Amino acid sequence: MKKQEQKNKTVFHAVAALLAVLAVVLVLYGGGRWLEKRAEKPETRTQLPQADQETVEVDGVTYRKKSRLTTILVMGVDHDTQDSYEYRKAGQADFLRLVVLDDADKTVQQLQIDRDTITPVTVLGLLGDRYEPVTQQICLGYAFGDGRQTSCEVTVEAVENLLGGQTIDQYLAMGLDGISTLNDLAGGVTVTLEDDFSAIDPAMTKGATLTLQGEQAETYVRSRRSIGVGTNEARMARQESYIRQLSVQLDEKLQKDQNFAVDAYDALQPYLTTSMAKGQLVNEAWAAKDYTRLDTIKPDGTYQVGEDGFMEFYPDADALQQAVLQLFYEKVE
Repeated sequence: MKKQEQKNKTVFHAVAALLAVLAVVLVLYGGGRWLEKRAEKPETRTQLPQADQETVEVDGVTYRKKSRLTTILVMGVDHDTQDSYEYRKAGQADFLRLVVLDDADKTVQQLQIDRDTITPVTVLGLLGDRYEPVTQQICLGYAFGDGRQTSCEVTVEAVENLLGGQTIDQYLAMGLDGISTLNDLAGGVTVTLEDDFSAIDPAMTKGATLTLQGEQAETYVRSRRSIGVGTNEARMARQESYIRQLSVQLDEKLQKDQNFAVDAYDALQPYLTTSMAKGQLVNEAWAAKDYTRLDTIKPDGTYQVGEDGFMEFYPDADALQQAVLQLFYEKVE
């Protein structure tokens, strides 16, 4: 009897162990399938020029890589920069813009990047350990880091992945608490409101023309879900209009006063995380003050709601290819 009981216990433990292994396998398989599905993207036959290609031929035209570029990724993040954050709790990069300075042609061109753009993003563990990239919204890369340098570096990698590995030289991130200061440094930006913000600020009614001051600027460029159609696409259009006017006013101040760049940096420094030393940033701004501002590039693409219920943006492959060529290459005559 005891032998039979012992045998039954042995069988029971063996079955339990087998079921435990099976459960682990199913979990791993399910997780693997989830990652695979997150990694799926619309098929495309358009190939992006890769970073190591000095020349590339597209539609019978040969392009050569530009040699005198400085590339800076500018990020606007949805947290206060003076706070500390644990890994995976650092907020998101709601605003992403690649600034390309061409010292040969004396031009400045910018690439507007939708926060919901789907691309490979490096994943960090709770202690900052690195995992293989997962295809997801590009804004999430910032969240995996520490809210400062690591977050910026992961976001830079994600944008480089999006652009076929093209190199980004520097980064500059500003927290939401710096928007008001930047706006006021420019003397306030005058806008005509196409949407109603009065639930946040009674003075900001639809159709009103006013010069944004202080927190009004943050309300204007950050508000989304309760404003108009509530999409990030609509917010990006509003941001683009605001930044265009802000840039004009900042350029005018810089032209009049060489020390403006230094004063602006000092005022904004508490809100910034950047790989650029103060002197380098000031010098770049001063050198580029006379450069021609080319039109901002915003690739077309497709929006869709993902399986997790969040919006996803898939850039059109041809449009993204043309953006990379326009920013990093020149035609060979």
